[in-house]
Amino acid sequence: MGGSLRAMSCVSSLPPSSAARRSWHPRHWLASPARLGFVAGALVLALGALGWAARLWWPGPAGRVPLGAAHALWAAWGFMPLFVAGFLCTAGARWVQAPPVKAAALLPAVGAQLAGWLVFGLALADGGAQAPLMAGMGLACVAAGWSGAVLRLWRLLRAGAARGAQDRLHLRLALAGCAWSALLLDVAAGAVAAEAWTLARALAHVALWGAFGVVYAAALHRLVPFMGDAAPQLDARWPAWLLWSLAGVMALQGVLRAVALLLGPLPGVLDATASLAPGGAGVLLLGLWTRWRRLPAVRQRLPAMLLRGVFWLAVALLLSALGAADAALHAYTLGFLGTLLLAMASRVACAQIGRAVVVDGVLWALFHLLQAAVLARVAWGLWPAGATWLLPVAAGAWALVSLVWLLRYGWWLGRAARETGRPGAGL
Repeated sequence: MGGSLRAMSCVSSLPPSSAARRSWHPRHWLASPARLGFVAGALVLALGALGWAARLWWPGPAGRVPLGAAHALWAAWGFMPLFVAGFLCTAGARWVQAPPVKAAALLPAVGAQLAGWLVFGLALADGGAQAPLMAGMGLACVAAGWSGAVLRLWRLLRAGAARGAQDRLHLRLALAGCAWSALLLDVAAGAVAAEAWTLARALAHVALWGAFGVVYAAALHRLVPFMGDAAPQLDARWPAWLLWSLAGVMALQGVLRAVALLLGPLPGVLDATASLAPGGAGVLLLGLWTRWRRLPAVRQRLPAMLLRGVFWLAVALLLSALGAADAALHAYTLGFLGTLLLAMASRVACAQIGRAVVVDGVLWALFHLLQAAVLARVAWGLWPAGATWLLPVAAGAWALVSLVWLLRYGWWLGRAARETGRPGAGL
């Protein structure tokens, strides 16, 4: 792993003659799908997080679209598809040795998603009788854009197959998660227009766990070195056992969360049986986390951030097994998905512009602020009546992390890449 990290941070100094070419310009956002997707995703993330924090700090009158359902839909499909499309269209091409995807080819998909969320936001602001229909139309636009990006990923996988790429498993699994999330979003758009809010929330939970969770599992297993050092005997015989185990647990959790929301609590025996899988997976993952944290390379900041995300996944699964659904959901979304998004997106952004892939003081501070937000949100989920101030504090911290990331890395991604001789290092 140490060699991998050294390679990730191996960049040359910027030649003085190229300084002028690195001046900031929006056209540089089209230099790669990662730049375009990350900037668009960070914009949706920051605006949504700020809006949610504002409603918690200064509550207003309720509208026809429940804020809880709107928050769940945004958390599932607001920024995640944009980050995922940008990442997979950039890194996935290297995984399967296919020609790189042009960022301009993703512009219609990204533009449709941004337009759809604008319509959705206007529907929330309006709050009138037509707000659900308007919100459903906005989600339909988002769904069209996301489906277009998934189609682009499918073509990328086919191009890799035509070239005889040997390692297509990770992109196949990620594509399956993306396609499943796109189908769920199509149904969610109709549910919102029909004001079927329980169904809409259930679909969002399935997407978070069973679709994007599978995408995260594929990316983690492909890019994080210590994921390949889980159980030497199993790794030697079944190299992808951990990948399939993680993906299976994520898919099962999506089903269990949807059933709980739609049907209510299960009978005692079935409920205990349904808790065995996440409980066992949580114990196994916590054991692996304990082992991995002893690795010398994990003392570095970037792998330490990634490992913290794995820790939150173990906590989320254990909380789910214990019946603490709300705390488990936010340990998973803010803790696991949020921490890994912060680490991986920052890593890829640095690689895109030719900066050393290291965690500097600003990113390290954002990481710790995010951990404080996770702790506050999980604590509120476990004790909502005892500390009502925890929820707005967690939302404010998350909004601040999102805004600072957008301003900092959005600016960086608008600059031309340094000449490093290692294009896309770290992907």
